[in-house]
Amino acid sequence: MSVQHTRRILSPLNGRGIALEQVPDPVFSEKVLGDGCAVIPADGKIYSPVDGVISSIAETRHAYGFIADNGLEILVHFGLESTALKGEGFTSHVKVGDRVRAGELVAEADIPFLREKGIDMTTPVIITDGADGLDLIADEGQLRA
Repeated sequence: MSVQHTRRILSPLNGRGIALEQVPDPVFSEKVLGDGCAVIPADGKIYSPVDGVISSIAETRHAYGFIADNGLEILVHFGLESTALKGEGFTSHVKVGDRVRAGELVAEADIPFLREKGIDMTTPVIITDGADGLDLIADEGQLRA
């Protein structure tokens, strides 16, 4: 008899899910930071993908780390090359150490501003720790946060 354990991560964005290998940045597509998927956002709202704690926030407010109650550590990295904006275009609604629930709004990105600056808004969602021995099954196509 085999026992299967499921750890669910919700999409942190409304948009279209794609395979991590399709992300046009080798740090993500070659899974240097971990496995996961990516979302092409339909809007600029970033939600917590899990019940847990905010473990990190990039100084530029484009990337958020989560430690989930289920033991997974997750990174949501909004956009590619978005660090160049030095936080401009991003608004954070949380701070490190805050407890969050899955689906809770944690940040917002100004999509028109990012487009104007030529930012690729592909958003990798990476499991950085806690997934040893687990198989990742990621939804692709239209996602709702």
